[in-house]
Amino acid sequence: MKKMLELSESSSKMSELKLNQTYVQQIAEAIAAVIEFEVAIIDRNMEVIAGTGKYQSEIGLVYGKESITGQIIDNCSNFILDDEPLKHYICKDCNQKIVCKVKAAILSPIILNENVIGTISIFAFDEEEKKLLLANRGKFEDFLTKIAALTSSKIDVNEMNGRLSLMANQFSAVIHSIVEGIIAIDHDGYITHINKSAEKLLHISTRQSYGQHINDIFPEFSVPKVLKFGQQYAEQEIRYRNKEEFSHFISTITPIKKDQKIIGLVISFRSIGEMRKLAGRLIREERKYSLDGILGTSNTMTALKQKMQLVAATDSTILITGESGTGKELFARAIHEESPRKNGPFIAINCGAIPETLLESELFGYEEGAFTGASRGGKPGKFEQANGGTIFLDEIGDMPMHLQVKLLRVLQEVKIERVGGVKPIWIDVRIIAATNRNLEEMIEEKQFRSDLFYRLSVIPFYIPPLRERKEDLILLLHHFLDKYNVILGKQIMGFTQEVQRKMLAYPWMGNVRELENAVEYAVNIATKNVIDSSFLSSRVNEYFKNNPGLSTGETQPTIAELEKKAIEAALKRFGSSRQAKEKAADSLGMSRSTFYRKIKTLGLNTKVLK
Repeated sequence: MKKMLELSESSSKMSELKLNQTYVQQIAEAIAAVIEFEVAIIDRNMEVIAGTGKYQSEIGLVYGKESITGQIIDNCSNFILDDEPLKHYICKDCNQKIVCKVKAAILSPIILNENVIGTISIFAFDEEEKKLLLANRGKFEDFLTKIAALTSSKIDVNEMNGRLSLMANQFSAVIHSIVEGIIAIDHDGYITHINKSAEKLLHISTRQSYGQHINDIFPEFSVPKVLKFGQQYAEQEIRYRNKEEFSHFISTITPIKKDQKIIGLVISFRSIGEMRKLAGRLIREERKYSLDGILGTSNTMTALKQKMQLVAATDSTILITGESGTGKELFARAIHEESPRKNGPFIAINCGAIPETLLESELFGYEEGAFTGASRGGKPGKFEQANGGTIFLDEIGDMPMHLQVKLLRVLQEVKIERVGGVKPIWIDVRIIAATNRNLEEMIEEKQFRSDLFYRLSVIPFYIPPLRERKEDLILLLHHFLDKYNVILGKQIMGFTQEVQRKMLAYPWMGNVRELENAVEYAVNIATKNVIDSSFLSSRVNEYFKNNPGLSTGETQPTIAELEKKAIEAALKRFGSSRQAKEKAADSLGMSRSTFYRKIKTLGLNTKVLK
């Protein structure tokens, strides 16, 4: 009747019965204790999962598909074997029927979600057991059917509990990974849950918070009010006192409902300081990658941006020169964003920051086995990554001579070869190069190839240093003040006249980058609502200590004069309508309200400026 096979590694995935094997064995032993017949429970993979008597020693063995159990699983119905295997039709194909000792049996399928997942069987091995089994076949069949249903129900509950446990663990992981603090409270205002971010923001532990009333943490929070109206509150300011310090948060309060009744609340909150930092990052990103977003209204900068706007639409190679800190990469990105390639990649590489031995493979990639340590399958270089877009070669003056030759070939042939490669790879890339070095002097000194220089400088642009465009310095000064006011949560109104004169007279060898650092430093340490000389860095103050006449010279234009000139230029460019003024304010890096206030303060007549 049966064919027994050793369970192999290639068998089907673990069945529902095997996942609950301990419980299933208890079922088998309980059946045997009640009716005193040997019991076997076999899963859909034909593996013996549980058993008593001789079947206990067979746990883990697998029967063949021609066995009774195999046929029951296919037919999905109870079966009674009422004759010996040699005589019964169902056993005709079983290779074990000659040696089978079974005299009679009752088998019942275990059904879960309309699928047979196994069988429960009882067996008689002598004439007396056979007589008793068949005499009570109706009772035993009904009994096994009910036990099979009970087993299925228990397994279904276990599976559901397992799924719920997994979902709970996943949900918990999500809640604890959120940067906002989250607190759940019940209908009476007592805390039931708190996430990791809330613990960090409030400096309390989960154990301390559970069972606490929400007003112990947020005294001004009105639980009855929110519960009464049952609507979500968004962006509400709440305060928290930790020892002697008050923290301010922006919160969102969401009711938890069951059967249309509010049973609790979820409070999510975030530090206002963190929100300001985020706002600062957004302010940076908002203006970052467009030519109009680059602050500067001096004649030089206006003309420069207009020319860049024109050439952005082409694929011509560009060389940008200028001192460190003038924003060469910023201009390169802006040109890319204004070009037809803006949906393609912008890949930047600093030729002076990568060791000479690695630069070639970084630029052109390499094939598998090209050198010791080369990745399996090779690796594409920056030129391949930039295909369809723009590659920015910063500090091109630091490129070794042998790589200058290879770059020149790329410019001439529009194809590359990987290190260790033999096949050319065609590329569609626009090249923008930049340097703070004088390449023409390097050519004379045999440090840079003249043919490469002429290939790169098809369209040359020079970014003037900040000290040569003081009108832009004033715009940037106020822009950075506004920016770090937001990020650091300060409300600094401006700079003293002495500081303004110093800012105008200081040479800013680090250009825009150095100016931004100076403003960030001053806003960080300022204890007043105006920045005076005591809040400037020691580097700036030391410069004027060594050059005492520079900050008081009468030949320098005042801040007001420079501001007035910049605003007049913006109004002439954009016009004096409401929308035009908004564009003018944006071009100067000012808010609309600040722009209108400056017009009034400086006494500008916008009608005359049309």
